[in-house]
Order: sequence, then structure tokens, then C-alpha cells
Amino acid sequence: RNGEIQVYYQPIYYAWTGEIALAEALARWFSGEFGSISPAKFIPTLEESGYITKLDYHVYQTVYNLIEKRRKEGKRVVDIGVNLSRMDLMDKHIMDTILGDMKNSDLPSGSISYELTESAYAGVSEDGNSFLTKMHEEGTKLLVDDFGSGVSSFSTIRDFDFDILKLDMGFVQKIGLNRKNNNIIISLIELAHRLDLKVIAEGVETKEQADFLRNYGCDYFQGFYFAKPMPQEEFEALLDKQS
Repeated sequence: RNGEIQVYYQPIYYAWTGEIALAEALARWFSGEFGSISPAKFIPTLEESGYITKLDYHVYQTVYNLIEKRRKEGKRVVDIGVNLSRMDLMDKHIMDTILGDMKNSDLPSGSISYELTESAYAGVSEDGNSFLTKMHEEGTKLLVDDFGSGVSSFSTIRDFDFDILKLDMGFVQKIGLNRKNNNIIISLIELAHRLDLKVIAEGVETKEQADFLRNYGCDYFQGFYFAKPMPQEEFEALLDKQS
């Protein structure tokens, strides 16, 4: 209501070409009273209270409007990922709205992709599962976020046809520290490809991490080594520069 929540965009890059492949939309809170507030503080509170659906819908609408605007202007567009929480998959209004927009919009299917954590999908309702299935059938990409940070990893990718696996940054940041961690990463990338999933490595912060992941077939990179989350104006300028 006060315009304090802003949507930032973090580009995700092709591992081999260095071009922007897609992006993730992230919420940032700039409070008039308290200044910048970390998502680690306000997101869990919103999830616990159930108000996370209002935030997620705000992010979705902002992303939708950005893609629509750039298409009308004839400018380059990439798929943008929006996070869906467990509460979203129990909220009939937000699910019906997204499906309605897909049906009535001129935007190509897949313009907006959706990211779910393992825990969000693990507790999905029958209506939520039907919603995800309908979107997927229409060509929308679905991503498993923070893969490897939860306890349901393998059942998650076994039971639903996701498109992209996002390797949790906890693995990426330990690249080179021990052989076991390295072998887990190599095995997860190979497993994902055997299941026809692409892999995004989250939290890539060094050249050494990028080189290791590239050598073992990782498809996309997301992290501060390539780009930090940025306001819409900066993100658009970056897209225009690569056009």
C-alpha cells in the first residue's frame, strides 16, 4: 500500500555463453521508518501469518506488467521466475487469477516461471497439485528451489515433472572444500540431466566455483559473481545492453 515493497531482479546466465537466460524476481522492503529490512526477517513472518500470498501476488503482478510492457515496446524479454509459497498453493483466488491470466493473456506461455521450495511442494494440496499440472501442460516452467536443503528432495523430483532444478547454494559455496561435497554436486547434475531437468547453480560467487560447475555440465549460473539482485530500471538496462 505504501510502495515500500519493491521487486528486484537477479539475472540467471547461460553457463557457456554468459548471456542472460532468465531471471528471478525477489521482494525487497525499504521501510520509511526502519530503512532496508532483510527478507530473512520479513518473509518468515509473512509465511507464518498467511500474508505471504499478498506479497507473492504483488510480485507476480509486477513481473506480469514488466513483461507485458517490454513486449509492447518491442524490447528483449526473458522468462522471469516468481516464487510460490505453500500458502499460495492453498489459496484458490491466487491460483484462479494466475490460470485466468494465462488463458486470457497475449503473453506467450512460459513468460513467467514459478519456483517452489521442496517443503512447499511436499505439503501441496490436491487443488495445488492440479493448479501446477494445468500450468505445466500449458508450457509454464516449474523450478525446484533450494534443492538439497530439505528432506524430500528425491521424492519431489520423482513425483512431479519439474523443468529446472536449482542447486542449493550450500553445496555451491563448499565447492573445493572437500571431495564428498564435490561428488554430491557432480552426481546431482548428472541425475538431473538423466531426468531431463536443467540445473541452475545458486550462490555462485567465485570464478573457481563457476569453472567447476561448468566443467561438470551445469546449465545456468545465478549469484553475485555474475550479478546481484537489482531494481527494475537496472535490470531493463542490462537486458537492453545484451539485445
